Amino acid sequence: MLWGLRLELKKSLRTKKFWAVVIVMLLLYIPVLYAMKSVQPFGRAFTASEIVSGLISMTLSLAKFFITILAIVLGATAINAEITEGTLRIAMSKPISRIGYITGKLLGHLVALFVAIFAAVIVTIIGVALMGVDVTGSLVSDVVLLNLAILVAMLEFLAMGYIISLFVKSTSTAIGIAIVLLFFVSLMSPILVDYFAHSKAEQLTREKFGPNWETMEYGAFRYTYYNQSMNETGPYPGGQHKSPYDYLNEQYNRIKRDYERKYLFFDPIIQLDYLLGNLSKKVHVTVTNTTYYPMVYEGPVAHPDYKHPLKTEIKNTTEEGYCGGATYSGGSHEGTVVINGTTVYRHEEFRCYSMDVYQGVGYSIKKNLDRLWILVGVTLVYLGIAFYRFLRMDLR
Repeated sequence: MLWGLRLELKKSLRTKKFWAVVIVMLLLYIPVLYAMKSVQPFGRAFTASEIVSGLISMTLSLAKFFITILAIVLGATAINAEITEGTLRIAMSKPISRIGYITGKLLGHLVALFVAIFAAVIVTIIGVALMGVDVTGSLVSDVVLLNLAILVAMLEFLAMGYIISLFVKSTSTAIGIAIVLLFFVSLMSPILVDYFAHSKAEQLTREKFGPNWETMEYGAFRYTYYNQSMNETGPYPGGQHKSPYDYLNEQYNRIKRDYERKYLFFDPIIQLDYLLGNLSKKVHVTVTNTTYYPMVYEGPVAHPDYKHPLKTEIKNTTEEGYCGGATYSGGSHEGTVVINGTTVYRHEEFRCYSMDVYQGVGYSIKKNLDRLWILVGVTLVYLGIAFYRFLRMDLR
């Protein structure tokens, strides 16, 4: 097994396609880091939490694209290339069992993928440091944990490639099938699920608001629902206020999430997205600046003395979700108030900022442990098929 591990690892790390994928992936960090360094959202700098959340999300996105292709192509050419070149027969002539050979080859590929992912780990940590965020032990462990989760998902793609390699003798054909399979598993399947979820949501919306809900005016719809038995539109029970478009979006998001969990268990990318879906949460901070001014009289008319403010108060209020309502774009309130029996003028300005608060990789994984077990379970099934096929196939 160790012989196969050393051989496969040496071959993988010497191939141009391996390093080409890794270098292209790492080079894409440069424009992202530059943008985060130079762009100031809403006239302010990125917070430390937003920087960490953004860089980790970018690492996840790049790994899902580049390392996924690398993993399935490595697997798709793992065995058939050895049979075509005749090196497998040479290997089998040595004192090594079939199970030891394929296990060593699998471990070699896994270590090669780990090298690619580890490079992303290093670049992520360097990026965080360049952005001025303290690189703590908990942050480093979070980045490492993130990439171990990615590695589990990539192992599933590697196992898919092994199955292809063991059933298709031609390496070029196997690579083509692997790319098509990747296209179907991680692109077409989610699109189909999205289509069916939207169709179901539209059906529920028609049942609730009527068949012509799209053509009726929004104002006339806000307080109505469709009674199918009477085939007419009536007022909401209980005085509810919801537009059909709000209802459609709610149903679509709920159904899509349910369909993805039920029917896309075979897609490692979807499972990885759910596993790491709670890395951060969206919050909004409303900053309120209140200044009090004394009132001065000029005859019978009183007006605020802006040159001599009495005091200034700054209050920050943090809530989950995006900015909305009156605080969405900021504004001001002003008027007279009585403080300790004295009438003063109060001027209040407020502004709302939406931001991502990083919660951690460990937190996200704990919240979605069922996705981790699905990833591991499906991977074991694929590996079982690959090992069974290799142990019984004719290697000539």
